[in-house]
Amino acid sequence: MFGQQSFSAMGSAEKSLLAMPPHQSNESFLKAYEVVLILDDRDTFGPRSRRKVVDNIRSQFNIPVEIKLLPVGDALWIARHKELDTDYVLDFIVERKNVDNLLGSIKDNRYKDQKLRLKKCGLRKLIYLVEGDVNTVDGSESVKTACFTTEVLEGFDVQRTTGYADTEKKYGHLTGSIIDYYSRNFSAGADTSRLCLTYDEFVKRCSDLEKVTMSDIFALQLMQVPQVTEEAALAVTSLYPTLLSLAKAYTMLDGDKRAQEKMLKNKSDMVNAGASKNIFKLIWAE
Repeated sequence: MFGQQSFSAMGSAEKSLLAMPPHQSNESFLKAYEVVLILDDRDTFGPRSRRKVVDNIRSQFNIPVEIKLLPVGDALWIARHKELDTDYVLDFIVERKNVDNLLGSIKDNRYKDQKLRLKKCGLRKLIYLVEGDVNTVDGSESVKTACFTTEVLEGFDVQRTTGYADTEKKYGHLTGSIIDYYSRNFSAGADTSRLCLTYDEFVKRCSDLEKVTMSDIFALQLMQVPQVTEEAALAVTSLYPTLLSLAKAYTMLDGDKRAQEKMLKNKSDMVNAGASKNIFKLIWAE
């Protein structure tokens, strides 16, 4: 389970990568901040109203919960400064899918686009929450494969719940674990970690991501290639933002097919040998 135990097991290198809100000397996290769970205004919980879901989580776990129109994801957490009332976005975000919605998004490729947006939002801990029994949908193997790829190859933390009530409990337990993590690492990580964005800064960053570029389109094209994950596609487009720039790089190798097939693998650890070869075949179709 994603929670206190998994946070405790994080290595010191990874701890230093998680963003922290501003810290005054000798100030404890809980003395300075209140953690608030934010649910997306568009997220639905079947017959349950969002207000009922908020009330359930509040009453069961004694944590503040608010509803906002989130620019990306279905839930995130903010640290609200108790004196300044400034909201800082903590380094965790949830994309929630019930199994039917997940299958639909796999079929029309929305789920790849959504994961790409999560990858680019700047938050480090990406949680993919799958709600319901995958064995009850017709395309269960597709859903299982998508979950495996999302977790093992793309670095998301895939969480599963049985239904709406279980999801409410999951949000409560995650909130407790996040509070515990920041309480334990706030002082130690203050000097070495990135600074959390304010909520307004986070919204601005995400709105900038909405501006679709040629590089974004190229990344989505690459993600259709076998063995190319979101991370691999982003690694390639960071080196070669357009198809034309990548094609030019291949031409610089003077027709050495073996070198061309290995070029991207040699340029980035995010691109494995199979993906490197497959991308070359796509660009340089014989």
